[in-house]
Amino acid sequence: MRILKTLFFLLIIYLLNGCNNPLPKETVISDSFKLLNQDSAAVVFPDDYKGKIVVAGFIFTNCPDICPMTIHNMQLIQKRIKEENINNVQFVAISFDPLRDTPSVLKQQAEIREVDQKNFSFLTGRKKEIDILLNEMNVNAFTGDTTYTEDGNPVYFFVHTDRISLVDQQGRIRKEYSGSRINIEEIISDIKYLGE
Repeated sequence: MRILKTLFFLLIIYLLNGCNNPLPKETVISDSFKLLNQDSAAVVFPDDYKGKIVVAGFIFTNCPDICPMTIHNMQLIQKRIKEENINNVQFVAISFDPLRDTPSVLKQQAEIREVDQKNFSFLTGRKKEIDILLNEMNVNAFTGDTTYTEDGNPVYFFVHTDRISLVDQQGRIRKEYSGSRINIEEIISDIKYLGE
């Protein structure tokens, strides 16, 4: 009976401690990735953002549905943190279509979507580097069927993970959200928790 009481007591302590931490995940991004931003400037992810809270979305610019919603939701989060004077947050949209999403294409995407680029970067890189990064971030992206235009250019889309990841100041993934359907209040609360 004493063992059961002890186990019950330990379970209660464990549950209470878990309830106080809305970000129980602490997955270290174990590698550094050499990427380019929309201005063709070199970025080492996540190293260049150490000390900042990072809101990372995963997109490709030819996406007809989920990715535009993900970018829009990231913009809504960006607007809220600005309104609430929350500093030290960086937004990154990482393309998993580096063959088509060159820095100039990403720059055009940022301008078309009227993204405030002060603390919002679009990132691309070599395909091998992007594939390793996606694996590290637990994001899947597979090309669907490919068709070709009369000019011989391939036309394809991706089936992919709908994801925004919250990365802390030490470069650890702390939480994952559905990018197209994120609860803005939840991520704002989580950002504030990291900023305490």
